[in-house]
Amino acid sequence: MSNRSQPGHGGWLTVLIGAIAVSPISVSAQPPGRQITLGHAHTIQSAVLDEDREVQVALPESYGRTTIAYPVIFLLDGSSHLLHASATARFLADARNRIPEMIVVALPNTNRNRDLTPGPGAAAFQRVLAEEVIPWVERNYRAAPERILVGHSLGGSFAVHTFLNRAELFDAYVAASAPVWRYEGLDEDMKRGVVHAARVGAALYLTVGEHENDRLRAGVAKLAGAFESMDAGAAPAWSFLDMQGEDHSSTAQRSLYHVLETRYADWRFPFFEDGDELARTGGLKGLEAHYARVSTRFGFISPPPDVRLRQVARIYIEAGAHEEAIQLSDAYVTEYPVLAEAVVNLVGYDQLRRGQVEQAVRTFTRNVRAFPDSPNVYDSLGDAHCKAGDAAAGRRSYEDAARAAAKRSPPHPRLGWYKDKAEKGCG
Repeated sequence: MSNRSQPGHGGWLTVLIGAIAVSPISVSAQPPGRQITLGHAHTIQSAVLDEDREVQVALPESYGRTTIAYPVIFLLDGSSHLLHASATARFLADARNRIPEMIVVALPNTNRNRDLTPGPGAAAFQRVLAEEVIPWVERNYRAAPERILVGHSLGGSFAVHTFLNRAELFDAYVAASAPVWRYEGLDEDMKRGVVHAARVGAALYLTVGEHENDRLRAGVAKLAGAFESMDAGAAPAWSFLDMQGEDHSSTAQRSLYHVLETRYADWRFPFFEDGDELARTGGLKGLEAHYARVSTRFGFISPPPDVRLRQVARIYIEAGAHEEAIQLSDAYVTEYPVLAEAVVNLVGYDQLRRGQVEQAVRTFTRNVRAFPDSPNVYDSLGDAHCKAGDAAAGRRSYEDAARAAAKRSPPHPRLGWYKDKAEKGCG
């Protein structure tokens, strides 16, 4: 796991998740625990609005061990929705890769009615997004060109307004429980905006809850009806879901979950656990071809998820197909350097397990050359040298591991362990 910190403007604000309700006595008895962080908050200066704006960012779990770009969710009313949105995005990505892993960017309010009400205020805030927030995100993070704007309630009306007036800013718009009955000028914006939205390929996802007030439900239904009445060839991509059992407060999370599953319905590759199941999916070539197709569809490069490639490598290694595993490592060393190192390391230990000691020494030496800053590659090579009966070479490799760990800032968490091995050698 990389220890690289993420860049940004202003100070870091750690957002803590959750607390367990316990008695005062049990609290005092507990040792300090490891903090669990949701994301970080940054402050950027908006020249458009002449004010500071906070931007909260939650990164995907794999961000620190890859070099790939990730789609970005932009959340309106960010302070209210960051927790459930980041959890939803991570859950769906982890659930056998139902969607791509995503960066979640939450935008807290300073003056909600000014910024989100369709009209001049919304137009100004769209400039903030276009000229300040989106460029800031793309300068500081590996953001793919796939962008989704998510708005609930008044934020949903803003999403509709942006879809009709600045559709090129985002690829998809989620408008949950939008009070569009209060949207002055909606009919005129529809006449002008739908053609442009269709031309740039933007998609609009409308949702409403069964138990919302009648005016809100009628307004969303009327808007959905307007899209329904359009000629299929001229209408932009859109969908409408009346969410049974939901009310105004509950539609936000359910809407995002629904939209992500809907938008990325074809993202998931068939699950496999062994060689036979992998073969039935078309093997590694089938996996790569699938993600090449979805990359073309969504307009950004998306290699197979590293967890799937790790499964393929494990299948190869268990079958003794070491060369195939090493070729996989070589193919993805740029996108997934941590995975690439780990795969070769696993090959080396499997060779040791099979009694192929000379091959293991060569494999671990290869990893040392590929990842000279990693303490683990030297430690593994030391294990192979010791297995081969070369105690001097083993000790040198363990010493190299300790030196590489000591160079880390902050120090490598296993520095003491590496030093102990360097002291003991093969003994």
